Amino acid sequence: MNLSIFILFSFFLTACSVNNNQLDVNQKKIYEKEPITPVLINEINQIVLAIKQNNLALLNAKYIHPLNGYYDVTKFENRNIFEIKKGINEVDNNIDSFEIKFDKATFNCSPYDDSLYGWDKEGVFLNPQTTPYITKIMEEANLKQANSYKIEEIEKADFIEQTSYEVIISYNMIFYITKLENNWYITLIDNTTTDCSR
Repeated sequence: MNLSIFILFSFFLTACSVNNNQLDVNQKKIYEKEPITPVLINEINQIVLAIKQNNLALLNAKYIHPLNGYYDVTKFENRNIFEIKKGINEVDNNIDSFEIKFDKATFNCSPYDDSLYGWDKEGVFLNPQTTPYITKIMEEANLKQANSYKIEEIEKADFIEQTSYEVIISYNMIFYITKLENNWYITLIDNTTTDCSR
């Protein structure tokens, strides 16, 4: 009798242990975003200036992480995809304003009215809200084919998406800037927001 109670109790403990491990794996970690400081504003100004001057050497040497590169997000057949790139090959140096605004600019595709097409505001915008492009792509891929992406890859993308700031240079580019190893890097370039293809 005592032996069967012990076995039953052991089984219960093991089941609880497995359940707890599964919950831990499925729960997302919450990361704290770095505060906006004069250093961050200065780094964004330097990036915008490098883009204006078409200084790809500086952008790639200082603002692209040498090992991680950055996520380049685009649309393909009406779905978002990404590629990890190690450097920026070209930029549009058409920048009219260097003033950083703490606001959200919105892009409108508006296929029926050309007067509404484009950005609702012009300038350089710093926004604390980011879109979880990469984690969503990875998680959807894992649902279709198990283990397409490892947990570490998803956690790395999740860290970047949670701790980044979105920088919009209207009519130019959208990128995420993230603090990694005490330096600010461009970690994602968003080519989907302004892609009106269906």
